[in-house]
Amino acid sequence: MKYSGFIMLLFLFACKTQEGSQKLTEEQQVAQNFLDSFHTSYLKSYYEYNEAQWKSNTKIIEGDSTNAVNERKAGEAYSKFNGSSELINRARALLERKDMLTNLQVKQLEKILYNAANYAETAKDAVAARIKAETEQTAKLYGFNYTVDGKKVTTNDIDNMLKTETDVNKRLKVWNASKEVGKNLKPGLVKLRDLRNQVVKSLGYNDYFSYQVSDYGMTAEEMMDLCNKINRELYPLYRELHTYARYELAKKYGIAEVPDYLPAHWLPNRWGQDWSTMVEVKGINLDSVLKTKSAEWIVKEGENFYKSLGFAALPESFYTKSSLYPLPENANYKKNNHASAWHMDLQNDLRSLMSVEPNSEWFETVHHELGHIYYYISYTNDKVPPILREGANRAFHEAVGSMIGMAAMQKPFLQAKGLLPANTQSDDTQKLLQEALNYVVFIPFATGTMTGFEHDLYKNNLPADQFNKRWWELAKKYQGIVPPTNRGEEYTDAATKTHINDDAAQYYDYALSYVILFQLHDHIAKNLLKQDPHATNYYGNKEVGDFLKKLLSPGATGDWRKTLKEAVGSDLSAKAMVDYFNPVIDYLKKVNAGRKYTLPETL
Repeated sequence: MKYSGFIMLLFLFACKTQEGSQKLTEEQQVAQNFLDSFHTSYLKSYYEYNEAQWKSNTKIIEGDSTNAVNERKAGEAYSKFNGSSELINRARALLERKDMLTNLQVKQLEKILYNAANYAETAKDAVAARIKAETEQTAKLYGFNYTVDGKKVTTNDIDNMLKTETDVNKRLKVWNASKEVGKNLKPGLVKLRDLRNQVVKSLGYNDYFSYQVSDYGMTAEEMMDLCNKINRELYPLYRELHTYARYELAKKYGIAEVPDYLPAHWLPNRWGQDWSTMVEVKGINLDSVLKTKSAEWIVKEGENFYKSLGFAALPESFYTKSSLYPLPENANYKKNNHASAWHMDLQNDLRSLMSVEPNSEWFETVHHELGHIYYYISYTNDKVPPILREGANRAFHEAVGSMIGMAAMQKPFLQAKGLLPANTQSDDTQKLLQEALNYVVFIPFATGTMTGFEHDLYKNNLPADQFNKRWWELAKKYQGIVPPTNRGEEYTDAATKTHINDDAAQYYDYALSYVILFQLHDHIAKNLLKQDPHATNYYGNKEVGDFLKKLLSPGATGDWRKTLKEAVGSDLSAKAMVDYFNPVIDYLKKVNAGRKYTLPETL
């Protein structure tokens, strides 16, 4: 077969094998030449696109489209490279003889084709249109001016008000304000859905949801079955939490008649995905201590946690290049306030985008985001080719960050760090209830509402005039939550969640990550620390650090199922999570005695 242009250049590069000192066969050598040359161009294109996206997320200037235009151009170049027909044809040709290649080479070639499906040259017009639409949608979402009673507010302000305000009428104003951005997002979401589906179909995927799920080696149906299984396993506890929340919030807001379903504006989170601030654990008032600290101190403490486990210090460039803190009030631009970690060049340029403030939520978030950063550091090694510098699966990345975030909030650690007095007495049941109102409450939102909506959006081509109707049907079914007033199709409440727009059809990652996190935490607590999983202190334990390094350093070079089983001794299962929260069920059954349950006994 004859190849020209880009592919011919690939063959001219000298070989430097990623297979160690092992002598390669002729077929393997040809494949390795291709892969080494591919990575030279891939790394350059990857970094340029990331840098453009970084600027678009960290400096949004109303009326100035410079960053958006540059992001679109970089995206087009990145997509042109990854979706090249010559690249696709060469990878396919090599995979026709995959039985003669090494497993690592096959893994890389398959990943090249997976990535290509999102940028296929055969659908280049649709790819270009999708990139443009994504850029425009991001600008609309993060450039929106939120107001309450005519006063400009930030998303942090909205979140804080929903956690603290007790006047339900004021809560309704704040909640409504948080959803106004959705009115402008429906046309863009429809366009993105159609373009995303169109692009991946060119490489044989039925729809964008199926494409994203395939990265797990699963079909869309298998993923939905897995999500439903996890949801069912945790449902008995969620039903108790739902009943508890209805009655406790009615009491808090002075409402005599307890509603059958939770009004969305009653909850301390815009999407009802985290209710943990409903409970204040007596004896543990971390915010009162952290408010005396600086935001910079919070970030440094997160780094110190990982260093204590034996990880290296963060490079100085992390601090100089990241955007870690809220913008000054007089800033003439905006930024994306959603916390995220960035592996800019798949090598040593590591950054985080946050808006850290000195409180317990950001204390946990910093430990979580640095979990991603240290995952990047761990698999940036000679044994992991750049294209496989990812988590064992996407959920693994979130699991590691969430696990350290949870560990950083456990009492023995906080006491050892002097953030709580050594003689702190607290109600352990209330602490566990608070955690359940975070981790367990999140599951039906992630596996039911979000995943169900995106499944229907992409796989079932959900009509645009049913977006809001379907969103609230799912919220009622899985979360037992209803809107405070009628929400017609002029709203697009689903699109107020950032992931619907710019991290599409992957939200089950977070649910699976919680399952994995409790499996990992259970193993660490019981087998390495010899501690109660509810009361651990990872800090300073090098054995825990060694376990994590071994788990993280292979990246995506192996099968995630095997990686998990070798690490904890079992397949993916919510059992560890159910066991962790079992004590809460007995407590809630006593509290809820005599109360009306409105969710069905089984899901």
